[in-house]
Amino acid sequence: MVRIHPLTIAQAKPAAATTLTAIKGKLGMVPNLFSTLANSPTVFKAYLAFAETLGQGRLSVRQRELLALAIGQENACQYCLSAHVLGANKAGFSPAQIRQARLGKAEDPLDQGLISLAIQLVRQRGVIDDGQLTAARAAGVDDELLIEVLGQVALNTFTNYSNHVAGTEIDFPLVEVQP
Repeated sequence: MVRIHPLTIAQAKPAAATTLTAIKGKLGMVPNLFSTLANSPTVFKAYLAFAETLGQGRLSVRQRELLALAIGQENACQYCLSAHVLGANKAGFSPAQIRQARLGKAEDPLDQGLISLAIQLVRQRGVIDDGQLTAARAAGVDDELLIEVLGQVALNTFTNYSNHVAGTEIDFPLVEVQP
């Protein structure tokens, strides 16, 4: 049930309306998450700026998608899983790779280290022990990547929680949360 209603472009404040119009031009639609976040133009702008800036880091598009799938699954966010499974499909992920990422697994040792770290950060609310940090480092996660993973966890957890609180209507092909 929708608890925070998404805004149409006409209902949004001017700054958010301009951004929603640009998103519609780029994607051909405005995802309900975005039109819901537009209820607070300040938070909407901050979210988009954070996401764009993280996209300029060392984590590849593929790695960020792996993390989004793992974090969305861990936080049981059906909206984000539906959006990111579609994104992963478009990025060339196989169904098996998508399933594995949602289960916290990856083929590449670095990707596995990134996913494991992200899941630990979510489950343990950011408190990781020395052994977990040593394992991440052994997989190739240096300080820069560690901070980027933390950023991705924060960004994805924000959208996961936003969808939980808002009851965002899913406007992507529906994906069920795995038990």
